Amino acid sequence: MPSKYSAVLALGVSFLTLTVHSSANATSINVAVAANFAGTLGDIKSAFESDYPGDTFVITSASSGVITTAITSGNSPGYDLFLSADTSYPATVASAGWATGTPFTYAKGEILLWSSTNAGSSLNVSAGLESLVSGSFPHSLVIADPSKAPYGVAASTVLSQSPWSISSGSLPCCNVSFATNIDNTYTAVANGTNKQGFIAKSKVCRYDASTSTYTFNATGNTYSYKEYPYSDVTHPYSQIVQNAVGVVNSSRTTAQDTVLANLISYLTGSTAQGYITQYCYLLP
Repeated sequence: MPSKYSAVLALGVSFLTLTVHSSANATSINVAVAANFAGTLGDIKSAFESDYPGDTFVITSASSGVITTAITSGNSPGYDLFLSADTSYPATVASAGWATGTPFTYAKGEILLWSSTNAGSSLNVSAGLESLVSGSFPHSLVIADPSKAPYGVAASTVLSQSPWSISSGSLPCCNVSFATNIDNTYTAVANGTNKQGFIAKSKVCRYDASTSTYTFNATGNTYSYKEYPYSDVTHPYSQIVQNAVGVVNSSRTTAQDTVLANLISYLTGSTAQGYITQYCYLLP
């Protein structure tokens, strides 16, 4: 079986792999996760390994579309579990014969229009997305590539509506650019490459259950933002329902099967759901 890294190179993409050192006796599996959920899963990982001593997993993060291609092309990275940013990509994995069970919902997300003043931007987006001038946005806007990232689909849906009426087929255009995934969309705004962007709400939002309050400076940036909830009557988009599915991996051992079963169960339990709500996701 090709190594994880040779498979990544073969796909011509760059994956972020987060590895935490575990004890020599730990049994490890590989989890592929949509970029928006990687930070949340990192916190869940620490709690899971505390509650299941000897169980561990490696996190590989990319866009849902890129992960799906890797799996359905032969799963040479050796993924055991796929956490997507939508329902369609896990369904594709299942229909292609690469699922070990039925896809299940673990979280629901929303987009947020965001601008970082740390990068020298003076753009205030609190009133919402600006109007087009001569057919283009006055300030550069970045969204995740809709062909690979469900959060990009949500953003392009907003752009297709009045007063912008930019069809998805004409993007990128009119001072709108694409990032390869939703984390890179955030980075493009945070470093000043783009003045504004539609990012995952979970990237900058945190919920404190003890006070029932939300804060929007999780990354330490100064910023302006405008929430675009999926249920907004003015600019609605399909709710971002995030499904997960176990993945066929012929090299997985019986011990790894147990870790996979434990992790799937854990993701829908109260501890994981506490982290999911902390990152401002909605629960299934």
